Amino acid sequence: MQKIYTILALWLVCCWATPCHAAETYPFTLENGNVTEGRISVMDEESLVITKTNGTFTERIDLVYLSQDTLKYIQQHPEYIKKGYHQYVDPFIELPEEEIEPPEITVRQPERMERPDGKTTFFSTLTTPIGLLILGAVYLGNLFAAFEIAVFRGRPIPLVCGVSAVLPFIGPILFISMPGIETESTYDESYDDGVAAAPEAAPESAPAPGAPAAKSGLGLAKGVGAGVGGSGGGLAGSVFTKDDTQFNRSFIETKFSEFFRVVPSPSIKNLVLAFKTVKREFVATRITRISGSDLHLQLQQGSKEVSISFGEIVRIEVRNK
Repeated sequence: MQKIYTILALWLVCCWATPCHAAETYPFTLENGNVTEGRISVMDEESLVITKTNGTFTERIDLVYLSQDTLKYIQQHPEYIKKGYHQYVDPFIELPEEEIEPPEITVRQPERMERPDGKTTFFSTLTTPIGLLILGAVYLGNLFAAFEIAVFRGRPIPLVCGVSAVLPFIGPILFISMPGIETESTYDESYDDGVAAAPEAAPESAPAPGAPAAKSGLGLAKGVGAGVGGSGGGLAGSVFTKDDTQFNRSFIETKFSEFFRVVPSPSIKNLVLAFKTVKREFVATRITRISGSDLHLQLQQGSKEVSISFGEIVRIEVRNK
């Protein structure tokens, strides 16, 4: 009977010791100073839950908010080591300053472009790719300017472009300084503006009193042009000069209305218009367009269209083809 009592006593002692060891509490301190008495119930890599002494549970507490003493306690406690909690707190424990080694910084020099030997000049930069590109653009601009000058001055385009290719800048300046070449007229000069073939005109009589004086610039020229009608074959041989005619849109549309047609009428199919300007002469078969300041002509040769302003016109002559 005594043995039974002894066994029961030892069993009670063991049962009392085990709960007491499992119920060991610790004051878990946070960085803000709050203290929670209890033991760890659940823990993971980021947070833990503490069972308080009264049997309730706290909300999850992030490990980053625990104090260094609490973290070291969890790291060194045998029960928590057995459960593997110590490895969760290792990243949050600060090392002593003497154990902290600063990282080694290796400075890597960047690759640098090689500088040209000697002193850099303006002409040496032209040998670089961008310099050659600029030179090519300038050279092409020189040839384009030569082409435009040849058209403007009436010079042969191959001649002007060839000289400008051999002598850049000098060629275009040379040809732009030279006067333009005017096209030779194919009209028979026997007309002599319609004055030589006509008998000597009688002296003009003074206008009667009260009669309106004749106004210049109404589209009537001296000589042959004075008695010519508005259109048709009667215009052949007419000459209108800047001295006695005001060249404008109204005059052109009135006098040469037949020349605006795409298909010429029988009365003008054998006639052409010769426009004499300050630079050259243009022989046209048709007036394609007209505005308040200029007109466009379809030339007789090559069917090329050119534009002439009214201020450039010196003389207009109606000829036979």
